[in-house]
Amino acid sequence: MPMLARDKNQLSYIYSSTSHLGKQVLGYVQGLKKKVEIIDISKEGLSDTIWVELRDNLDVPFDEIFTTQNEDLSDYGDKDSFSKTDWIKIINKRPELLQKPIAVNGDSVMLIAHRSEILKFFDVDSAGLEKTFGHEAPTTSSTTKGEKFVK
Repeated sequence: MPMLARDKNQLSYIYSSTSHLGKQVLGYVQGLKKKVEIIDISKEGLSDTIWVELRDNLDVPFDEIFTTQNEDLSDYGDKDSFSKTDWIKIINKRPELLQKPIAVNGDSVMLIAHRSEILKFFDVDSAGLEKTFGHEAPTTSSTTKGEKFVK
């Protein structure tokens, strides 16, 4: 099981390859020029400690991290009374319930609900890109003070 990197210079991206959003955001993550630890929970599990740490850092209950509507979880009991141990057992057996990927960079943790949020997580946007004619090369470096570019 992987350890969760907590280095500002490395991104940990946790997703399920059964998630459409997870696969879309993966494309953005792979395009970053930072070191990225990619963890597909469909192929390798996370330790109980990491799941609890993620939940605590996100400051949301497990039922908001995992997509459970339209899912039959009756084999595990009443969803409203699941303990954190129950949730961890369920996600280890049903990784498809992680529909929203999780990004970690240093002490920052974010549950990604829309693919563009990964860019906001790294303060990346199109500011500083000037429109040019088709025959001119675009400006791709910082043109104003205070901009952050992922390198």
